[in-house]
Amino acid sequence: MLRNNLFVKVALGSLLLIFLRIELVFSDLLPTGGDMGAHIVPTKFFVTELFNNFKLSGWSQDWFAGYPVYYFYFPLPPIITSLLNLLFPFSISFKTMVLISQVLLVISIELLMRKNSKEFSFYGFAVGLLYLLTESFTIFGGNLASSLAGQYSFTYSIAFGNLSIFYLVKSKYKYSVEIGSLLIGLSVLSHLIPFMIYLPIFAVYFLKSDVKIYKKTAAFLFFLFVAIRFSISLFLNLEFTTNMTYTPYTQLSDLVKPDVLPFVLGSAIYIISSKSRTSLNVISGFEIYLISISIYLFFYGPESALWNGRVVPFFNMGIIILFFNLLHFDIKNLIKKIQGKYPLILFILIINSYFMYLYYSKWGNTYSTTTISVILFFLFMFLVSINSEKFLIYITIVSLTFGTLSYLPHWLNWNFSGYESKDNWKDITTLYQGLDKLPPGRIMWEPNSDLNKYGTPMVLMTIPMFTDHQSVEGLYFDSSITTPFHFLTVSGVAERPSNPVGGLAYINGEFDKGFRLMEELGVDYFIAYTSSIKDKANANENFNFLFSNEIFNVYSINSEKVELVKDNLYIYESPDFYERLRNAVLREGNEESFFDVAYKSFKEESSYKIIENYDKSFAVQGDENTELLITDLNIQNNLITFKTNKPNKLHLIKVSYFPNWKIENGHGPFRISPSFMAVVPNDEIVEIKFELSNIEKALNLFSIFTFFSALIITYIYKKRTD
Repeated sequence: MLRNNLFVKVALGSLLLIFLRIELVFSDLLPTGGDMGAHIVPTKFFVTELFNNFKLSGWSQDWFAGYPVYYFYFPLPPIITSLLNLLFPFSISFKTMVLISQVLLVISIELLMRKNSKEFSFYGFAVGLLYLLTESFTIFGGNLASSLAGQYSFTYSIAFGNLSIFYLVKSKYKYSVEIGSLLIGLSVLSHLIPFMIYLPIFAVYFLKSDVKIYKKTAAFLFFLFVAIRFSISLFLNLEFTTNMTYTPYTQLSDLVKPDVLPFVLGSAIYIISSKSRTSLNVISGFEIYLISISIYLFFYGPESALWNGRVVPFFNMGIIILFFNLLHFDIKNLIKKIQGKYPLILFILIINSYFMYLYYSKWGNTYSTTTISVILFFLFMFLVSINSEKFLIYITIVSLTFGTLSYLPHWLNWNFSGYESKDNWKDITTLYQGLDKLPPGRIMWEPNSDLNKYGTPMVLMTIPMFTDHQSVEGLYFDSSITTPFHFLTVSGVAERPSNPVGGLAYINGEFDKGFRLMEELGVDYFIAYTSSIKDKANANENFNFLFSNEIFNVYSINSEKVELVKDNLYIYESPDFYERLRNAVLREGNEESFFDVAYKSFKEESSYKIIENYDKSFAVQGDENTELLITDLNIQNNLITFKTNKPNKLHLIKVSYFPNWKIENGHGPFRISPSFMAVVPNDEIVEIKFELSNIEKALNLFSIFTFFSALIITYIYKKRTD
């Protein structure tokens, strides 16, 4: 049959790859566009610093005065990139990783919509493609638009969630339960939100499955092997993240987007008007669950813990799958009502021709090779399906999807053609060449949406990738406790700041205050972009002009990375773990969090420092007249060393605090305002290392234990069965 024809499957796969611009994917050019243009920085760090050293997480000084990398953001996509990098250059490996996520999503939906596990579903492929190419949302995750904006991890997580349900419910493979459990574990490593959505329905199917208890035990252990190290570590360290406090949506129209509204209405009309109970049996618990949980979380979910826009992809998927399951059930009856085979074929041909005309008229001149290839594909599929009215209708669904595209072809070209192809890229290269002549340091730069002409407004986040410097601003906002302090500071020294963190009282236009806060953050250099900010920097004697490439002005700032704490100290006694967790997740703690008091002190430029759980007896009295002398300062990703002439004194180190930092000989590190760490060294030579915590070491051992336990259980009972 047509659905099982290998040639047809290859043709469908080719269509998808052609549209996704596989020729650009395999060009050695770094991808850009939205968040994707910044994702390359931590991914490259993972490949070179973590993967090659057999690590999955660590510390990077690249962004935000240092941040824990892949403790909170998800490691599976960079793992895939690293494996691909064994064969291909990094740029190709990264883009291929993104490409795989899109193909995997379509495959996962096709599998879910199969009648049985071995029968290829043409209409399932059409539905998967339709969902992938929806354009009504661009950042929530799950569709191609969101992936091009940087949410490809979310897409991976949804795909693995779909696959886990398929293996539990529809697959007849011998180890289906074990594979399904591994896949839901991979969903955790890809993105936490889809995993949390899929986990309840997965658990129900898992418990209902009629496999023996030993198989369930082994499957559960496989899941723990994959997921427990990352998820537990993330949970225990939530207080060291930044809550972005995005404004929730409130309108029904924000959930039911225009491109999914016809499917909502069509499904509702069909269900209400259906006189056949049999026809409603095609509705599975899976899509009903997705729709129900999405509606509930959108209107009633905890605001601080989950931005409700994130559930829109699941609502869309549930509705689209529901509609096409109903359509597929009754499509034969619909065809029978049409008098004559050839009038139907002619009608479908006209409809497809119209949609292909729309597609070509929009994109034919700009992306002619891709467009013509897609049209030829539809011609081929029409010819091979001429004797199957049902498949002709599914082809029409796909052609409708292509004919109504408004921006995705442009986004694909913009992202995958790379930074290097942008007309003004030389402005960035000359800037980076100038920076490379300066001593390594921490750079704050003026954000501006006009920077998008270089590929993305976040282009200067790539400073650590191309130079020996660090950028204060980075992409993984949630992963660093320095994030809000950076954005508060940069709002004062930017003409059009982005101000992405909700709830902050920004200092827009207060340039001098912005400079003083830059000193507090240990900034070494400032890059000005707009004329107004250049004028203010030139007029401020604290900014030392270094060079200009006619687009960007670069200034140096005299700030220190290590200082004695001379301010009055306010000792913050941290509450219990539960209270800290409530503050971190819900912002509903009964006590002020460390961030709350540190933020007030920082913004008001108070004369005192907030320090957490500090005992003043650690520091001794000494000569207060001698100036602090710090020599041999070396700040690396996993090691900070320096020599001080003031041992046994409280030193502030302007690197973001995280509990994994340990001092070799002294007390601390302590969290100190705004978001840094402080130590009392017992010797002139100070050495602070970033190490695995005892809990992380225990989790690593436990993960290995669960893996081998699962293998042993599987082997023993396989032998008994044999």
